[in-house]
Amino acid sequence: MFDILFIPYRDLYFWHCYGSAVRDLQFLEVLSDNKHVNSITVLNRPVSLYERILNKRKQKFNYDSVNVIDVTSFDLLGPLKKRAWTVGCYNEHVDLFVSNYCQHGNNTLLVIDFTPFAIFPLVQSDRVMYWYDMIDNFTKHNCFSEQEKRLVDLKYQYVAANYNFMTAVSGAAAYAITKHRMLNFDIVPNGVFTSKFSDRVQCNKAAEYDFGFVGFVTDKFDVDFVCSLAKRYSVVVYGEVYDKSVSNKLRSNGVHIKGRFTYNELPRLISSFKIGLLPYLAEKSHDGSPLKLYEYLKNNTPCITSINYEYNSMFIVNYNESTDLDADIKLLEKTSGDNSISHSIPDEAYFSTRLENSMNILMNEGSRDK
Repeated sequence: MFDILFIPYRDLYFWHCYGSAVRDLQFLEVLSDNKHVNSITVLNRPVSLYERILNKRKQKFNYDSVNVIDVTSFDLLGPLKKRAWTVGCYNEHVDLFVSNYCQHGNNTLLVIDFTPFAIFPLVQSDRVMYWYDMIDNFTKHNCFSEQEKRLVDLKYQYVAANYNFMTAVSGAAAYAITKHRMLNFDIVPNGVFTSKFSDRVQCNKAAEYDFGFVGFVTDKFDVDFVCSLAKRYSVVVYGEVYDKSVSNKLRSNGVHIKGRFTYNELPRLISSFKIGLLPYLAEKSHDGSPLKLYEYLKNNTPCITSINYEYNSMFIVNYNESTDLDADIKLLEKTSGDNSISHSIPDEAYFSTRLENSMNILMNEGSRDK
């Protein structure tokens, strides 16, 4: 059995606002039900004094089988470094938890780390295993500065040299670490996910829009393509747009922008359009796996995409490869809302199945070590 110290990139304050809309928080939910897991403790990123005063008031996190460490940092200078602060802000909290566990714990402790910058000291013990998950390749993140990307690469070198195990969203992402040193790893693309913490919201019966997108919008969004669609079809975007020039261009071309949402609203939002969009610029890809691909299909909505990802289906069309996109769109429209879309998804495309494989690898590793 494992006890887990879980260090997410998006912590439970994010969960409180959006639900399990990101990979690391979906990881958390799946592992909280895993037969190999005894307990999970989540370490939120320490909250700076500035954040406590402005917008992150202390709150209770009540989740079945999940404990939460939520601390305030009184470091006044570190938070001024912004993302770079997270290189060291976890150190004392990770060290304290792991050291105490080595004295009092009864199982193997898995420290599962999703952070792109944090380099915390490791406790050398045969009862502690360090697992890193690559949400995507942060050395390519379009919102990170060059200095921040260098810090990410230092983190990847640290993982390669010191961690016991790694999972990665894609093989290309994994290479950002394995190029430094090969370590035991498993490729775990995103997959179909069902939240146990979020209540499902009743779906609409009729689609209001022809196309829709759900998620955060940055400058990797294929704005030109979406605007060209909007000249002939109705298009809606649900989610926060982080680049004002992007939102201005979308709105000026008739795209409806609806703003932030929570994970449990997705079935209702997706039912409001006929075809889902995955319009990302290939040159700004992070070697990732789009969560929304599976959300569309799970909710019986076909989609068009700019990139070929790890999952293929007759209900997915790559618009960059289509020889007759209008004809492909008409075919997808006919299938929209049909249960055959969700029924076509195989068991191996479910995130819980993919993570179970990783846990089995770790169980075998633990058995060999004993």
